[in-house]
Amino acid sequence: MDRIAAMILLLGAFVSMTLFLLALFSVAPIFCSCLCALLYILYYFLANEGTTIHHAQEFENRFWTVFFVLLTMAGIYVKDSPFSVYFESRHSGWGFFVMFIVGYGVHTWDRMVHRKHLTSQVGGLRRGASAAQSLLHLNAHIANSVVASHAGAKAHLTLEEQLERISTCMDNIDQLLVPSTINNFINQQFIMRNEREIISMFEDAQPKTLNWLISHVKLALVFYKIKDHRNFRGQHRTELIELLAVDRVSALTIYSRVLLLRALQLMKLPANARAEHWVRNIILSTHQDDLSKLKTMTDTKGDYFCMNKLIYSDIRSDTVRQDILSHFRKEAAVQQAHMDMGTRKARLRMEQGWRKILSDVDDTLTSSGGSYPAGIDKRYNKKVVYPGVIGLYRELDLGIHGPEEFPSDEVGNLVFLSARPHLYKDFSEKHNFSKFEKLRERQGSRLHTIPSLLAGDLTSGREFMMTNDFEPLARKKFQNFKQFVSIYPEYRHVFICDNGQGDVRAGELMYDQYPRHLDCLFVHLVQDIQKSYGFDPERWRRKGLLKRTCFFKCYPDAALYAATLKPPLIRISGLRRVCQDAVADFEMIVPSQWSSLSQKRDRRSELNQSLGRCNKLLESKGEETVALIESPRQWEDGERVRTTYGIGVIKGFDPIADLYDVEIDWRPLDEQIRDFEKQEATKKDTEKRGILSLNSNQATLQTVVEEDEANYLSPNTSFSKHSSKQSLTGNDRDTSSTLPRTSSGNELSFGASVFDRGNDVGSPEPTLDETTASDETSHANTKGGEGGSPVPPSITTKEVGVKRKRSFVQGIVVAKVQGKNITKFTPPTLPKLQSDEKEKTRSKTFSFWATDSVKSAVDNVEASKSKQLLLSPGEKVTTPYGVGVVVEHRKQTNIIVVDMTGPWTARAYLNESIVKREGAGLIGTLLRSFTGVAATSPKRGDSSPSKAERNFPYAVGAKVVSPFGEGKVIRPLSLQIPSSSALSSCSSKAKIDTIAVSLTGWTLRDGSHPTLYCTMNSAKEWKNKIEGKDPPSHHRESSLLSVIGSMVSGTVASFHKIRVPREIEAPTIKVETLFERYYKDGAAVTTAYGDGTVKEFRASDGFYCVSLLMKSGEVFATAYLQEDSMSYRLARGCQEGYPVLTKYGLSGVLQSVNPTTGVHNVIIPSCGAMCYLQPDQVVRPLKAAVGEGVSTKFGDGKVIKYRLSDDKYEIKLTWGGATLYAEAKSFDRIDDRMEYKGGFRMGWILNFFYSREDSKDGGAQRSRSNSFSMLSQSNVSTRSLR
Repeated sequence: MDRIAAMILLLGAFVSMTLFLLALFSVAPIFCSCLCALLYILYYFLANEGTTIHHAQEFENRFWTVFFVLLTMAGIYVKDSPFSVYFESRHSGWGFFVMFIVGYGVHTWDRMVHRKHLTSQVGGLRRGASAAQSLLHLNAHIANSVVASHAGAKAHLTLEEQLERISTCMDNIDQLLVPSTINNFINQQFIMRNEREIISMFEDAQPKTLNWLISHVKLALVFYKIKDHRNFRGQHRTELIELLAVDRVSALTIYSRVLLLRALQLMKLPANARAEHWVRNIILSTHQDDLSKLKTMTDTKGDYFCMNKLIYSDIRSDTVRQDILSHFRKEAAVQQAHMDMGTRKARLRMEQGWRKILSDVDDTLTSSGGSYPAGIDKRYNKKVVYPGVIGLYRELDLGIHGPEEFPSDEVGNLVFLSARPHLYKDFSEKHNFSKFEKLRERQGSRLHTIPSLLAGDLTSGREFMMTNDFEPLARKKFQNFKQFVSIYPEYRHVFICDNGQGDVRAGELMYDQYPRHLDCLFVHLVQDIQKSYGFDPERWRRKGLLKRTCFFKCYPDAALYAATLKPPLIRISGLRRVCQDAVADFEMIVPSQWSSLSQKRDRRSELNQSLGRCNKLLESKGEETVALIESPRQWEDGERVRTTYGIGVIKGFDPIADLYDVEIDWRPLDEQIRDFEKQEATKKDTEKRGILSLNSNQATLQTVVEEDEANYLSPNTSFSKHSSKQSLTGNDRDTSSTLPRTSSGNELSFGASVFDRGNDVGSPEPTLDETTASDETSHANTKGGEGGSPVPPSITTKEVGVKRKRSFVQGIVVAKVQGKNITKFTPPTLPKLQSDEKEKTRSKTFSFWATDSVKSAVDNVEASKSKQLLLSPGEKVTTPYGVGVVVEHRKQTNIIVVDMTGPWTARAYLNESIVKREGAGLIGTLLRSFTGVAATSPKRGDSSPSKAERNFPYAVGAKVVSPFGEGKVIRPLSLQIPSSSALSSCSSKAKIDTIAVSLTGWTLRDGSHPTLYCTMNSAKEWKNKIEGKDPPSHHRESSLLSVIGSMVSGTVASFHKIRVPREIEAPTIKVETLFERYYKDGAAVTTAYGDGTVKEFRASDGFYCVSLLMKSGEVFATAYLQEDSMSYRLARGCQEGYPVLTKYGLSGVLQSVNPTTGVHNVIIPSCGAMCYLQPDQVVRPLKAAVGEGVSTKFGDGKVIKYRLSDDKYEIKLTWGGATLYAEAKSFDRIDDRMEYKGGFRMGWILNFFYSREDSKDGGAQRSRSNSFSMLSQSNVSTRSLR
């Protein structure tokens, strides 16, 4: 399905939906209005995953419950609803009962789905050594530790008993049919005791036991079900995660840290105030190669919870993200320093490739089959895995060092960049991950690792669908690559893509921004290279990108390039393995995945050519070559077939090249027909005599006698006789296959009637010096022994010493014919004559090369000549070597001079037969016939033009109207035909001729006219204006097709101007790359030399001018530093989302910090203000700000004052109006993020299901924070904060 068909289907679906809604509005307007409103709410919910209602699973559960309750209410209680008739005559209580059942069912169903999601197993991870120890060994280690430390009874529990106790506590907490909110309200003390039991199990466990428990317990479900209660010391979720992510993170293995990060992602980071800081602490506590392994294992879990999503989607704080990315860069610099110094760690690192393989999916891993909008490749059918692509992934990941085979206990570095947009949660990613899993489990070559996936977005997909512009797709893939490089700065990268859409342009953007990180660009050619979007060979050559790019059609060619590159990317042995995988992949393609035998034949030939090139290198390196793919045989020896060259008989077969040795009969057609009729008559006569029904034990005539030449068999039969012997040939397969053998099997038996042939009228009698066509065939089969019966020894021995004289018979040719040019045999027939009177007057002359008459051949020649006359200088044409522009058409020598405008610049001298006009198809011909583009000669009846006009631009005096005034040609183009010597010595660079035009409308001081030099095309356009014509591409013919074409082209051009800004169109990228600025002027930063302030930025080298400050605030030095050498400045001891004390005596919540400026956004709840402060204006962190709710052992209360002198908080309790003076350790701050009332104008829904008394107190103004996820950190109404 192409783009036009897809647009028509989309338009049809839209019109059908519109008509359906209009019909529904006419029948039930109120119910339809309610339905449209609910559908809009659902669309907004699914399309905006960044809104607050998606910050916690509890919010999503309440949304689905309320949505379906409202939908049920509309169906039951709206008067014009088609379902309301069932409840009109009954009690209204039934309606409430149905609403309750629907709401409770949806609520329970969503909880079940989420629980299944939380308990899903990790597919791609491999446990580390400490996590995979045997239970016996760990239990013995625990027992020894208990004896040595004299621990309590709890420590005597084995690993199975500890895991069982955690599971029992989880069963008590998680009731399947009772929501957690109701269960906590009814059995709060019981729930809290079980939660405390789970926390104590992790707290008391030894390091090895702790890692084993983390790897076997359902950690994400534990985090989700353990809640932060409002009671004093009831922050159990915070306490548990704080224990694992902060207190005991040093005891965790890399595998356990990956599981911990995954559990936090499944819980959703915005669900807890400190989740982002826990992630930050886990990552910052991991260093060097362990950090690389942590990131890679996070990406190979087999789901969309990858490191890219964690850093750029889940983490909303810019400061936390900046801290993590800075840590990645610093650790990458340390790793590179080890490599430069050649340390022991460097020698260990050399065993790995340290290369990320980034690849496209459609038309790169699997074929799209030309299905829009996935791709355009129709060489293979849809979903077929390209032969050799999986092996290339593996060998690129292995590199040239380390083991020959990929280790089973290692994780790979395969990442897919897909243009398919990301939809709600992992709706679109599930399809790709299921495909990857099938490739992991299939027979033969399989994926060596579970890859990661970076998907596109709806914005770029919509732009591509509406405007057919590939630039948004390329920009999105480049953005994904940019984020990926920031996460993996220690790796180098390889990008494998296709040239069907915007991947080539994306590869160019990658190289422009990160030339040191991109090792190579592999481009799979699914269309002509000239049609690649964004490909300019000259620009790529200037950049140096062309040296790092491999264009290929088969993946063995890509592996060959990778093996011969300097330095190579894969081993020579890896090249051989890729070739073997390519053969295995091709043989795994089932017959149903081929559209036709010709498609399979073409792909096999294409792949064999690629394997042949690889075998040359393997043979030169002393490696064993790879066997080519053999073609299955379709035609047996001796079988009569029809080829494109005539009727013939199969004599042999080459399975590698798919070539058949065919003896082609080029005798006159009437002789072939007569021979065929005689053979058919002989066959019928033989069947009547019952020869085919003889048994092998019957008595037969077995004799060899001397015969006269008059008794030789006719060449029309399938038998022939050489001087004193008789043999069976395989000309007629049907006859030879029915001849019986004797019981001995060494001699042939013939019936006596076979030799009684009679006289063949019209058949020539061969002599000893002549050989007929059948005799030639028989002799070949007798020698080879294929396709016919072998010659018995008793006959061949009598021929010893006899040498016969042979001569070639005219009309018989033995040729090698490819299998695709052979079809089933059909009897020869005479051509049919045309019955019109005009044809009867012509001579009936036939061509026996084909069934067409001489008239057809003459007409074809005349048509080709008439077509050639249409080619004129300046016209665009296509050739086997690329596209070009016609310079000259030499009709005397049938040569067309073409300036090539494709990947290279050259002048070609080509034969007329291989040059075609651009757009020479059916549509292009129709358009030219209507618009008159190709009409270069004047119509009949028109007055003949003048000599200057007729010979323009090869004559002097032709009038031209240029943009600078009227003029005439004074120096035309040269019409000289170069000689053969000139042709042989012509320069490789094409000379561009120009036309000199004298501007008669301008007169200089000396009375002369200025001269304008222009190209031929420009002069033609100017000359057409004076004649009242439009340019050739816009003729104003009075035809409907021309009008429609103009409207369509104008509309498309308008869409491109409106929808695609000029800055995102495919511009020519500058060779020099400027550094991107991050910190703004005046930003507060921290360096290795102290705190400072950014003064200016140099884009040429990426250095910042920083003024270093003393503690008093005075400048003492100026430093020039790069971005990696400094970070944003955060107020000492403060964290985002937590209370702070400002320099002005006001306490508030540090809502966010802008890392590019260092500005701290602080909300003051007591006065409803927002402060934008510098780091030195924030004094210290607090336990709670004035106006915030707290929980004490005496009950809940609110902070009304803070005393800095003695660090005391004055708290007003909610009961009795009592006042409590407490220190920070004697109360807990109530975090109201979970009770946030926002969510795209649906706060009333959350308020209905989760109301709070202190929400009635009002609050401060909303922060203009750079991190919008921080808006829910304070106890402030969102409506008052706007």
